[in-house]
Amino acid sequence: MKRLNLLKPAIVLLMLLAACSGDRTGKQTTRDDATESYSDEGFHIRRYEKLLFGGGDADFAQRIEDNARWFPVFLGDGDIGSEGLAQLKEFVSDPENKAAYEAVVKQYPDLKWMEKELEDAFAILTKEIAGSIAPVTYTYVSGYDFHMPVKYADSVLIIALDMYLGQNYETYNLMGIPLYISQRYTRDHIVPDVMKEIGMTLIPEKKDAYTLLDAMIEQGKTLFFTDVMLKKSADRFKIGFTQPQLDWCIQNESNLWQFIIENELLYKTDSKAMSMFMVDGPFTSSFSQDSPARTGAWLGWQIVRAYMKKNDVPLSRLLSNINSQEILEKSGYKPRKG
Repeated sequence: MKRLNLLKPAIVLLMLLAACSGDRTGKQTTRDDATESYSDEGFHIRRYEKLLFGGGDADFAQRIEDNARWFPVFLGDGDIGSEGLAQLKEFVSDPENKAAYEAVVKQYPDLKWMEKELEDAFAILTKEIAGSIAPVTYTYVSGYDFHMPVKYADSVLIIALDMYLGQNYETYNLMGIPLYISQRYTRDHIVPDVMKEIGMTLIPEKKDAYTLLDAMIEQGKTLFFTDVMLKKSADRFKIGFTQPQLDWCIQNESNLWQFIIENELLYKTDSKAMSMFMVDGPFTSSFSQDSPARTGAWLGWQIVRAYMKKNDVPLSRLLSNINSQEILEKSGYKPRKG
């Protein structure tokens, strides 16, 4: 996997945490592609891929220097030196990265739709979670970072657009990415993926034994967080199922729950239970191949939804409550029978 050297996996989160949410001056700067401009006012997505690839080889160094202030998470203070500049040029000149960029700008020539969806979601976030702010948001060509297509830390959000080029994008197949994963690499999954990544940071880590129920409720909270943040997104995009897979879960909810209860898996801490119900894959073992994997996350979602419907609890209190048993008991959860 080819990656921009300035964003090595070992340091990327440290860079995110250290990145400034604001810029160093109040001066407005026009980007090199001249089709849009960034300002210090309002919410904007900063397209790093256009800065790198959009202006060609001419005046590359000057373009980087002139626009560095808008991309501190990638470029620091802009004084990257000759070695850093050489790394950037190497990344930009790579044929695979060039092809990825061309596919990105073809599919995502404009991101106003995403700015609107994110801005609306961040408005809800700042209202629901005290102290929250809209993060500085960037897109980029990552060199196919399928491990972390969305990165969020502190007040910075980074989205790898080359990981959302559609399930039939040929490079995904050449990389050996299974269809059950690549089917989630679409435009409709971007904003739900962002919200899940943010939601996970708001859930405290459980210190003692981690049961299947804990994992289910944790994932259920994350998915419920997307419910609150994204009023119009379909459930299948939030959890990353196809519609037939989601329909299967609805029809087999009672069977899934009964299997967990009868096999006394709910309070298990071993990897077998986690693997069966929480780990990604083509389907849930012991069930039909029409089933999706991660059915435990879907069940946890239904439990949390039932809990929030029955209890007058702020979203922030739900997220901070690490007592999974209490949430289950107070949910009054009863699985639907297909």
